[in-house]
Amino acid sequence: MSNPPLYVAITPHREFLPADTPEQKLFVMLKLRPTKEVAIELPSTSFAFVIDTSGSMYEVVKGDTKPTGKVYTQDGKEFEEVTGGKTKIDIVIESLLNLVGSNQLSASDRVAIIQFDDRASTIIGLTPATQTSQLEAGIEKLRNHSGGTCMGKGMEQTLNLLSGQSMTSRRALIFTDGATFDEEECRELAKQFADKGIPITALGVGEFNEDLLINLSDNTAGHLHHIVSGHATGTDVAISDLPQILFKEFSQAQQEVINNLTLTAKTVKGVKLTRVVRAYPDQAEFSLIQEPYLIGTAVANDETVFILEFTIDSHASSRVRIAQLGLTYDIPGQNRRGELPPQNVVVQFVAGQSGAAQVDPEVMGYVQQCNISQLVTEATRLADSNPEQAGKILETARRMTVKIGNQAMLESLNEAQNELRKTRKISSGTRKTIKMGSRGKTIKMSGEIEGELSEEQIRKLSGT
Repeated sequence: MSNPPLYVAITPHREFLPADTPEQKLFVMLKLRPTKEVAIELPSTSFAFVIDTSGSMYEVVKGDTKPTGKVYTQDGKEFEEVTGGKTKIDIVIESLLNLVGSNQLSASDRVAIIQFDDRASTIIGLTPATQTSQLEAGIEKLRNHSGGTCMGKGMEQTLNLLSGQSMTSRRALIFTDGATFDEEECRELAKQFADKGIPITALGVGEFNEDLLINLSDNTAGHLHHIVSGHATGTDVAISDLPQILFKEFSQAQQEVINNLTLTAKTVKGVKLTRVVRAYPDQAEFSLIQEPYLIGTAVANDETVFILEFTIDSHASSRVRIAQLGLTYDIPGQNRRGELPPQNVVVQFVAGQSGAAQVDPEVMGYVQQCNISQLVTEATRLADSNPEQAGKILETARRMTVKIGNQAMLESLNEAQNELRKTRKISSGTRKTIKMGSRGKTIKMSGEIEGELSEEQIRKLSGT
């Protein structure tokens, strides 16, 4: 029998729980790492770039410009016509040309270009990345389109293109700069992307709906980036750095040696799985509507960490198996599927509180990072109606971020707090920054977190 292709570690946040205590929380860390044998067999990739070509993409965002004195209306907004400078679509085209013109891609990497405005078309289907002249000609055609914003039309064409591909690392990267007219269709399509195991990386610049992009990323185990036109601070990315982001996303797809990861969790009576989150290398929260749960991919030469949250009814003193976890996955580099035999999650219930307060700092570090995004979402929801309460919640998130050591997120939270103090509001751009940033790159935990968790924090986080 061959060795398993994945190293798997299952660690509860505490081995002992107090007996006869209702509604307790147990956080279980599921850590995966492909073996060296699997890590060296990189998959082929099928990467679709889904580009917003609506009229607002022709807004100049970089370089010196001169006004022509003319004003025009596009997507319901007025724009002053200028000459010179670079538009958003210019920078996207340059970034794509840089990618396909680099030496980073091989014949086993295939690229597709899809555009959407109020219509959509596949400019070029999946094409070997070594056919650079063909790809470059297709990329240049992105300038030939303009109109409103119906992202679902582009997503539908992408789904049709990628869903027929198997044993390859698939990814859709959506770049958009505005609110789409077909939001519900996009959400429904994201469920279909998830069913097919196709992650969506969502990049938003301007006045897009961040909740929609978060939904697309969460549903499909994808990634998020908030792009800003000017100087980037904290967790934001400057549009001038778009070429690096495209390289990063493509190189990560090349490293996804395990994909189509699906999780089953069979719980015993009185135990319920209430949340599944990817906690590292970045965050995504998965829907628990239908089992098995699609949880994305595992990259070569690093860990992928998930946090499973269980709610447990009162239980007498004893050692109990509360759940069995199972995993299935594809190994595209070896053209085969794999399966992890059921793994038991066992907890000891003890009388009184002796021993029950011992928590695993690595697990709790990841739990904290997952909770920061929840706190940020709550603070932005309350900011307009109750800025004082929003400020208190942001301060809690900031303190947790300090302990974890996520400097980029700390910078973004500090700016949000300053803005809230001065204006008693959180602006649209700042809201996007902290909501998307809190789900972005997370910090790898080892043992200790900087600073100790107080007993009150432990109780609050663990629900006991």
